[in-house]
Amino acid sequence: MTELLSTVKLSKRYGRRFALQDADVQIHQGDIYGLIGRNGAGKTTLLKLINSQIRATAGEIHMQGQKMAFGRPPMRIGALVESPGLLPDATAIDNMLFKCAATGQNKKGHAQQLLRMVELHDTGKKKAKQFSLGMKQRLAIALAMVNDPQLLLLDEPINGMDPQGIKDMRLMLTRINREMGVTILISSHILDELAKFATSYGIIKDGRVLRQFSRQQLEQENRSDIEIISPEIDRVEQELRQTFNLSGMQRLEGNRLVLHEGMENSDTISRRLFDQRIYVSQFTVRHQSLEDYFMGLTGGGNE
Repeated sequence: MTELLSTVKLSKRYGRRFALQDADVQIHQGDIYGLIGRNGAGKTTLLKLINSQIRATAGEIHMQGQKMAFGRPPMRIGALVESPGLLPDATAIDNMLFKCAATGQNKKGHAQQLLRMVELHDTGKKKAKQFSLGMKQRLAIALAMVNDPQLLLLDEPINGMDPQGIKDMRLMLTRINREMGVTILISSHILDELAKFATSYGIIKDGRVLRQFSRQQLEQENRSDIEIISPEIDRVEQELRQTFNLSGMQRLEGNRLVLHEGMENSDTISRRLFDQRIYVSQFTVRHQSLEDYFMGLTGGGNE
């Protein structure tokens, strides 16, 4: 995959305190990159640095292989960081047209297309100040998309939303990513929601990026156990001991067997049982949640 953005030892210090320290981040083209961290961990600081809202104390930002000078990114960026910047007494389409004019893109058709993408094309004369929180956030994202960005920065866009609003936001961002080819960097404290659609992740704590990993790595590393249910559970256990030399198994009621090892070979185990004509009514690889993984890596605590 092509690397779209990277940071090298990026730091921001206020007095003696580092809000961000030696952060190395890599985001690939087409990613939905979920930035995970508690309040005050440095998420917003990182996004502001990328968006040239604040200057770095040290380190570098590279975009498409080029070192970025402050305020002059070598690619188009859209951002919703902190305040959405809406005109409260204007309609959705007027907000869009004002933004288009300010950026030299007087294209009503383009504005209407973006409003359709965020499902605000039929709000008529309703003013932005009358919108729900979810509608305001969707309009803010449409405004951030006016310049056809290659990278979209979103800081806690689902914070405070109800479950339906969160679902609508997730589906909308997935469409923007897939249909418009926009790479997205999104920070959120709703970890299990990020797990539903992000393709890669970065965990940040106390201003330091602790770990980056892909969705595939998360799934591989968080295979907690395998549960097998079969009326031939004795044959299942015997086959696993003889063929795979597994011993970390636990027999439970209801013809259930739980494996605490061998998760990396789950596909091979399943195929072997099938080839041996052993009837299995249920074969489940159970994963930790992203929140469990985060808490384990950062030492627990609350967002």
